Amino acid sequence: SEKNKNYPQMDSALDVLINYASFDPESGDIGKFVGETVAAFFDNDLLHSLRTFLENAKGSFGLSVTCSVDAKRQAVFAAKGQTLSVAFYPRRGVICFGSEQAAVKAGLNYEVPEGTSSLGGGYEPVDENAVRLDLDDLGGEICLLDWGYAGDVSPAVSPPNRGLVVNKLMGGAVSVILLHQQAVSNRPTKLQKRLVQLEQNEFIKPLLDDSPDPILQDIRDIPKICNDIQEDWKDVGLNRMTAWHLGQCIQKRLQGRVDGSVKTKTNEVDILVTGCEVSLWLAEQFCADLLKCFPQLGIKAVSSNKLLGLFGQELSMPCIGFPYTKRTLDMTDPIVIIVSHSGGTFGPLACSNLMQSFSSSIFAVTSEWDTQVGKQLRSMYHGGKNDLLTSRIFSTEVGVRPAEPCSVSVAATHQLLTNIFEHICLTIISKPAYRAVSGAIVNERDLQTLERCNQDNIKALERIVAVDRNGVGIHERLKSTEEDLRSAGDLWAEHILENVKAYIMTFFYIIVTVTIGYPLISGIAYGAGLNNESVFYFLRFLDALVYFWLPQINVFILRFIQGRNMRHRMVGRTVVVGDPCPWVAQSAEAFLGKIFACSYSIAGCNVLSGNPADHLVHRHTHRVVRGSLLVCGRPDGRLTALTTSEASTCLAVNQASSIQSLGGTCESITIGHNWSELPLAERAIFLESFRPLFLCERMLEASEEGTLDSSGRDLTSSKVDPQARKPKVKQMKLTATGNLQSSGFTVDKETQEVIPQRRFSMSFRSSSVSSSGDDISKMSTSIGTSLRKSFIGKGSRNHDHAADPLKH
Repeated sequence: SEKNKNYPQMDSALDVLINYASFDPESGDIGKFVGETVAAFFDNDLLHSLRTFLENAKGSFGLSVTCSVDAKRQAVFAAKGQTLSVAFYPRRGVICFGSEQAAVKAGLNYEVPEGTSSLGGGYEPVDENAVRLDLDDLGGEICLLDWGYAGDVSPAVSPPNRGLVVNKLMGGAVSVILLHQQAVSNRPTKLQKRLVQLEQNEFIKPLLDDSPDPILQDIRDIPKICNDIQEDWKDVGLNRMTAWHLGQCIQKRLQGRVDGSVKTKTNEVDILVTGCEVSLWLAEQFCADLLKCFPQLGIKAVSSNKLLGLFGQELSMPCIGFPYTKRTLDMTDPIVIIVSHSGGTFGPLACSNLMQSFSSSIFAVTSEWDTQVGKQLRSMYHGGKNDLLTSRIFSTEVGVRPAEPCSVSVAATHQLLTNIFEHICLTIISKPAYRAVSGAIVNERDLQTLERCNQDNIKALERIVAVDRNGVGIHERLKSTEEDLRSAGDLWAEHILENVKAYIMTFFYIIVTVTIGYPLISGIAYGAGLNNESVFYFLRFLDALVYFWLPQINVFILRFIQGRNMRHRMVGRTVVVGDPCPWVAQSAEAFLGKIFACSYSIAGCNVLSGNPADHLVHRHTHRVVRGSLLVCGRPDGRLTALTTSEASTCLAVNQASSIQSLGGTCESITIGHNWSELPLAERAIFLESFRPLFLCERMLEASEEGTLDSSGRDLTSSKVDPQARKPKVKQMKLTATGNLQSSGFTVDKETQEVIPQRRFSMSFRSSSVSSSGDDISKMSTSIGTSLRKSFIGKGSRNHDHAADPLKH
């Protein structure tokens, strides 16, 4: 119309509106549009707007919503597919919210920031315990908090939601309105029954105090945490109650096999353990050990993300290279163990909901009782008559650890899984029928030996970290192991930081020489009184070369002063971590990689890992250069069960260390209990052992000391204190053909055959190793250890006495 010419904005709005509504009066579109507009004006407050959004949104959300109009009096929180918690602190006048459940506990041991409370100037602290509300992220839930404004204490809610129940918290100062999208869980509907008391609750662990070095503090806490787990396992606590319930579930499943009600299938899963990253690596080792003890059980370790891809999608996600599908896994009510330190990792948390449709026996291994996954499992079994007897949570009691690199959490989880492993074994071997259907190989004596090593391991941990099980530093004379480890770490730290120091030295040299106008060589000549102009041109040329190679010159200076290897390349360092136990190498790689995650490129390093008994040689030795750093865990080959594993590890280290360029190679370090050094390794760090000697160790020691008589009997009658035993370091020598030499054996010079001098023998296969000058080729050594029947007592067919501790 003519009137709209003075209002061009009106024409623009009508041009947009015509795409959604017809201007034809008979269609009624304009009336509907006006009606919706008026309704939105009166009804679309924060609560209703967020409700409309979640009803139509697809995906996972954890939302905190405010608007400028109502920010002075209310806020709305919503959870759908993502966790969100709100904590109320009446004594402090503070409300905390966050997607991490543990984060809202900050009000327990931290001072409230100074300033006026958002609850209004008239708020008075109330003597009530702090509580936490966890929103229902599975079904979707919205929470409105309204603390009133200018004396108006009634919550400001639009007409569509005024029928919702209004709850009062913070001494009645805050109104709480909850809106469920879909009631999926069995949790109580009344707010007071859903609140978790944060204060004066023995199951709630407050956040740890701030530490200047949280990574170091985590490492120092390892002996104490592991000892506390062992001590807690001796008492009738929550972990033992959960273990009892797990044992009942295992017995019920095995009893079904015994009486024939459960038929055994090739793809049947009896125990399913799941997790992500470090937790998954520990779970894989746990399952591998359990399956070796009970080969007829179906025990699987599967990534939580893989389970979600297979069973948690409308269309299964194809996992290339992954052997499991819905057809290859018979998920008929398996026993599920979810391993998650935080208890809030997305994959394991989602599996705690997903697995409820497959299993009625779900357990979790977490850092504390109060976690997200624990909340899900408690809501699953809430309302039973024996809630305590149906406990589902194993807790390491480590609590929240803010350090990103995993150390104490890995050690504590491994310790707790060891206790769970022992309990499962005892449960199964307690009845002959269960032994038969599970194909049990482990026996009571094996578990006694394992538990003895488990307990003695605490003292070994104390020596490694130089802190005892009470959190107190050990005596200086007992710190040799920790000092050796720190010394090796200090040296490698200098390797990595040399480029940074050389850069700083170069910076100051350039600044000083350019500012004063006298480079090094020219300045010396000028100070010596040399005034020949033609000579100065040559001196300036030398100064130019110094500027060009100054970083390399500074690196050489640093290496000379610090006594480090001069032949290493002057580039970024690569650290390769090797260990025959996959989870050890993977966890160490993750730990070191995360430490350098935020470092500058000039002060960082590349971290890799591999299995020296498998793929380390194939994956990494072709990339060995001068200055590569290799640290390898070395099995104790004095034990007959680990002899070949140690030989494979030594072979991998020697192969990597024999690759040379300009007379230099990688710098390799071995860490283990066998007090013998590899000839090609740069350094060997020996860990102290506090367990009793096994039979094969005692006989090898007696053989080398010459205390065995002709019948193989030990001539020494005195008992050896294992805690005071510290063998001498022995250099592993090579023969002309590369065989390892050891005392107590002779080698025929013509046939190169090893001739044992005593009944305990150790044979070395010949290898194609030659050593000429600085050229060292690849070495291949195979070590085999044999015990004659004269040293094996009666019943050797049923028990491996070579693995039993020696009885004096």
